[in-house]
Amino acid sequence: MATLKKLFGGASTPKSDVEDYMHLDLSEYEEVPEVEPAEMYIRIAELNNLNEISNLKKEIYDGNILLIDISLIKQDKFNLDRAIKELKQVVQDVHGDIAGIGEEQVIVAPMGVRIDRSKIDGK
Repeated sequence: MATLKKLFGGASTPKSDVEDYMHLDLSEYEEVPEVEPAEMYIRIAELNNLNEISNLKKEIYDGNILLIDISLIKQDKFNLDRAIKELKQVVQDVHGDIAGIGEEQVIVAPMGVRIDRSKIDGK
């Protein structure tokens, strides 16, 4: 058996030192830069009930892009349909665009922004 290990180089595990690895501090990427005014923001929202629609409408009229999580209101089909209908009406008013992302998110874009519904392939 020892002869086979010498000939074929036994399955030895490479030794590694802690010094070989570099610690990455990701906190530097999480810092929020100083707030500078922008013409458009990408806003993240959760739609829990119909009372939140007015805030979302205001953001759309202000020209912001919204990424809305609808997973919590999705259980109530009637309210979900009503909320999506209201969002579509606002999108028509501002000549924007709206599209579903998967089953639990909706993206809303203002005038001048179109949502490409094709996926970018990693090939």
